[in-house]
Amino acid sequence: MAHKRLLISSLAILTVLNIILSVDAAEQPPVQKLADGFQFTEGPAADKQGNIFFTDIPSNRILKWSVDGTLSTFQENSGGANGLAFDTKGNLVACAGATGTLVSIDPQGKVTVLADSYDGKPFNSPNDVWIDSKDGVYFTDPRYGNRDNLPQEGEHVYYVSPDRKRVLRVIDDMVRPNGVIGTPDGKHLYVADAGADKTFVYMIQPDGTLTDKKLFAEQGSDGMTLDARGNLYLTSDAVVVYDRDGRQIKRIEVPQRPSNLCFGKGGSTLFITARTGLFAMDMPAIPAKLYTFTMTNIDGVPVSLSVYEGEVLLIVNVASKCGFTKQYAPLQKLYEQYKDKGLVVLGFPANNFGSQEPGTNAQIKQFCTNTYDVTFPMFSKISVKGDDIDPLYAYLTGEDNGEFAGPITWNFNKFLIGRNGQTLARFDSATEPFDSKLIEPLEKALAQ
Repeated sequence: MAHKRLLISSLAILTVLNIILSVDAAEQPPVQKLADGFQFTEGPAADKQGNIFFTDIPSNRILKWSVDGTLSTFQENSGGANGLAFDTKGNLVACAGATGTLVSIDPQGKVTVLADSYDGKPFNSPNDVWIDSKDGVYFTDPRYGNRDNLPQEGEHVYYVSPDRKRVLRVIDDMVRPNGVIGTPDGKHLYVADAGADKTFVYMIQPDGTLTDKKLFAEQGSDGMTLDARGNLYLTSDAVVVYDRDGRQIKRIEVPQRPSNLCFGKGGSTLFITARTGLFAMDMPAIPAKLYTFTMTNIDGVPVSLSVYEGEVLLIVNVASKCGFTKQYAPLQKLYEQYKDKGLVVLGFPANNFGSQEPGTNAQIKQFCTNTYDVTFPMFSKISVKGDDIDPLYAYLTGEDNGEFAGPITWNFNKFLIGRNGQTLARFDSATEPFDSKLIEPLEKALAQ
């Protein structure tokens, strides 16, 4: 697909960026105060029901803002609890900074110490925490206030293994680490070095260790969170938002200086702890990334994939001279059988494997129509792998697509997409369209 390139001076780029940021600020939804009268709020975390737990550090309490809009105290004498996070079992893990411990609190309030020392020495003051999908726990251990006679010889980041038998020091070169958050796929960890006023991103290894440290933003942070699109939210004098590439894209003003933040259930509300209050902001709906792509159909007409929002999609890279080309027939039959229930099959011709799609778009259309009576949407020929991979397939096969990432292996790979634009399943070339492995998740998706 041809693209026109516009050369803009550096000054013009800055001007455009400033306009974008100012528009974002002007269109910012109102920030609502939910509760006030605390001493210093921190550590918001949402449970599976959508209740928000947060801490008031000086008063030594963990509080709960329920989905029905009521405030209650979840725990007194919290050990100076700061950062919070929920594990997969519904236990609340807290950084108890005053006691130098990392603790787990079950729904009934029973407290279990997960870690209290490293190399035989107590921690400084556990501060912020993130839990991976295996229930391994990353936490930062800085010291604010009196820093004389630190128990540890510096301020570091640690990982507690899922079986709780190992405590690893995974970062030892920061001035004062603070906020920490990992990506949902468990591949990357963001850590703010508040002492150096920088934020870094790391690759997470299978054993919990970290590699490939990269500077992400020239800004430190207290707490941090991620939205559904992978944008990183940092706290300073305001909430500052960065996209996945480290570009600042938004600034959210808060009535008081924010300390930490999290998204509630469903990701539509941002909860912010800020000095003496708990605040919330309803976020604009974020379209699934799939719907941000515009593709050219087989007749040369641009089509935004947003037109398929609310439909169930089966995205297939097709070819005319392949051993799997005969799958055109069952794909068409599948489309005819389920289209009234909301299924759309999208065909993307590609010539990446054995030169098995050599024709022009017009020739491909004629072949599909005359040979297999294809009526489902067909698109212009693209590349689905390699240096010239189309952005759509860079997304489908990249880390943004979570567990379904990985290179296209041959013609007629298939991605099943739910009504919300999220990938539900992926199938290899040998999986026939009416294979039960495909039909069962398809019918489940159509029923939603």
